[in-house]
Amino acid sequence: MIERTGIGASPGIAIGPVYLHSATLPQVAVRRVKDTDAELKKLTLSEAKVQERLEGLQQLHGEDSEEAEVIGAHLLLLDDPEFTGEIRMLIEDDSLCAEAATLQVTEESAGMLESLEDEYLAARAADVRDVGTQLLKSIMGLPLETWDHLKVPSVLVASDFFPSETATIPPGMALGLCTEEGSATSHIAVFARGMGLPAVVGVDLPPLEPGTRVAFNGETGQVYIDPPQDLINRLRSQQEEQRRTREGAAERAHEPAVTRDGTRIEVAANIGSDQDAARAVELGAEGVGLFRTEFLFLDRTRPISEEEQYEAYRSVLSDFGDHLVVVRTLDVGGDKQVPGIEIGEELNPFLGLRGIRLTLARPEMMHAQLRALLRAGSAGRLGIMAPMVAGKAELLAFREALTEAERSLVADGLDYSTDYQVGIMIEVPSAALIADRLAPHIDFFSIGTNDLTQYTLAVDRTNREVADLADSFDPSVLRLIAETTSAAKPHQRWVGVCGAMAGDAQAVPVLIGLGVTELSVAIPSVPIIKERVRSLDMESCQRVAAQCLKAADAAEVRELLSGMWATSRRAHLEAVVQGRVQGVGFRWATVTRARDLRLSGRVCNQGDETVLVKAEGRRGRLEELADWLSRGPRHAIVTGVEMHWSTYQGRWNDFNIDHL
Repeated sequence: MIERTGIGASPGIAIGPVYLHSATLPQVAVRRVKDTDAELKKLTLSEAKVQERLEGLQQLHGEDSEEAEVIGAHLLLLDDPEFTGEIRMLIEDDSLCAEAATLQVTEESAGMLESLEDEYLAARAADVRDVGTQLLKSIMGLPLETWDHLKVPSVLVASDFFPSETATIPPGMALGLCTEEGSATSHIAVFARGMGLPAVVGVDLPPLEPGTRVAFNGETGQVYIDPPQDLINRLRSQQEEQRRTREGAAERAHEPAVTRDGTRIEVAANIGSDQDAARAVELGAEGVGLFRTEFLFLDRTRPISEEEQYEAYRSVLSDFGDHLVVVRTLDVGGDKQVPGIEIGEELNPFLGLRGIRLTLARPEMMHAQLRALLRAGSAGRLGIMAPMVAGKAELLAFREALTEAERSLVADGLDYSTDYQVGIMIEVPSAALIADRLAPHIDFFSIGTNDLTQYTLAVDRTNREVADLADSFDPSVLRLIAETTSAAKPHQRWVGVCGAMAGDAQAVPVLIGLGVTELSVAIPSVPIIKERVRSLDMESCQRVAAQCLKAADAAEVRELLSGMWATSRRAHLEAVVQGRVQGVGFRWATVTRARDLRLSGRVCNQGDETVLVKAEGRRGRLEELADWLSRGPRHAIVTGVEMHWSTYQGRWNDFNIDHL
């Protein structure tokens, strides 16, 4: 067996034969043409053909789905004069043939995006290549990618998948998706989560033969090539348990996330547009913990107006009613181009003019955004959050900008909200270390574990060579989180986490054990994280959090949490069996069956023809025992079966008969 580790992009376990997919671009000869009108006509016809295909895919996936939003972004790109207009310019001015012009613009645009430090924007290079490739194939009269050779359900493996390819996978034929490229924010992650498919990206795979059996865990990123049968059996058991957990979580999505001992944890959603809000509400999100406003500013031919911002913010606040919506002010820098903002070239944009530094340096831009937010605030509960704050001076400057925005609205006679919360992102270690000095000036802290991890560990998480070192479970990162929550407590400030760590079920115990009271996660993860919270108790979480702070490295932290994960997924069952079931034979058979299922508990008589079975262990195995009891003894009736979560930690061979 060969084992590799990538980036878990969509939860779940995949097991099956490999189907190798190759997305090679057609060979293009660079030709100069005399009849440029004919080339422009070919381009126009191809644009119409690709548009029709994309619109069909959008309808196929449902117009309100995340997949449809990705495809919608492709339609916008297809209609973007800076993309297709550049192709036309090369045809008209340089007399290039349509296919050569399309290839050149596609590669230049994608290459520019790939060079950016921002993980999300760099991942959009694949979207540009997807649209460009579809145009190119249409111009050349080539068939678009199909899955005709995919005959049996398989694990689909590729260097990367284009969104249009992922969107057309035949139903039931993909067991999971595994790519060598990509990140947790790439389109493959969006599609995989939306389709309910496990996915691992960014994994360094050895050469594989078609049909090779592989298995992977979409949460941990572990990939197994030619796994032995005993591992397959364990993974299949986990698969079944995950299925039951997902079903239970979906049924209880709109119930609050309360630990077993009564501690309420808010589970909110991370969104990027007003279109995301309805989906988040549908899946039970208790507000928005991170509204990434930069997506309103990007991919535009002109700067966004205050009025356009106001409408977008008001829409989201209205959708969430009494739930808090935390809006992060513009978080861009020298590595992202925003219409109307000129930023000089920087050697290291990640450490340069970005986040709050940029908006303070461009006060007119911040002023318009803050005005729009304050005006929209009356539509719901508003929180305004500044990104990348490193010290007190930046925080006070941000507060002064808010005051100035209020003054200008008063002067203009416009209505606005004065009842809003102010917070900052904890993404820079310096802010965590002086959180006690910052707390008096804010209402909340929101910890961005992605950036906090890379700044703490000096690791570029977008660099494949070192990305595996950027582990948010590292004790140094956990200590900074603890520093923040400890500083917030005396001032009665709440602390949330909006980074990827918040959506990791394994991380939930340590986060709430450290004092985090809000988890903001990707929209599809809301029900699962709520269910995870319900399976925990605060005493155990605080105990394991204290142990994690003393750990030497991330591996030790994960080991501590793995033990708690196994325990918290346990439950207990009580079943009353009535009928002709007295005697050692039935009791012995029950004990034997329970031990086979690795359960703990006891069987005891409760009077004539009544036996009480108590069992504790993994929920899925308890359900198997309940099913066996209902089918087992002849002339018996099973009544009063109850299933509850439990922290019982007995050994499986503790199952015995009570001799009364």
